[in-house]
Amino acid sequence: MKKKITMMLTLLLMIAVTLSQAALAYQDGEMMKKRAKPEKTAAPATDADIQKCISEKFAKSQSITNGAAKVANGEATITGEAKNPGAKGGGTRSAKACGAKTVINNITTAETAKGVARSTDKKKAEPKK
Repeated sequence: MKKKITMMLTLLLMIAVTLSQAALAYQDGEMMKKRAKPEKTAAPATDADIQKCISEKFAKSQSITNGAAKVANGEATITGEAKNPGAKGGGTRSAKACGAKTVINNITTAETAKGVARSTDKKKAEPKK
């Protein structure tokens, strides 16, 4: 009787180990799968298409106002006003994404457009008395 109980417990233990290994393998397989990325659309080829693409992106943008672009020989010159320096860089990235080979970024930021210069002077702390 002890032998049967031992054999049954051994069999149950082997089944439990096998199932746990199978579950781990399945979980690893799911984690290793890459998410399908949407296909990128081809960038426009002509200067007019590039200019239209950039203008459309600027029109949708909430951080660039009065955005405009002129494209000649794949070189885009972009103008407008950005709310912050990060948005100005975003304008360059948008132009490149539309197919511009080089970008001349003449976009101004809100701070420079209003004539407010950032102060880099730090005030020295006064010694405590």
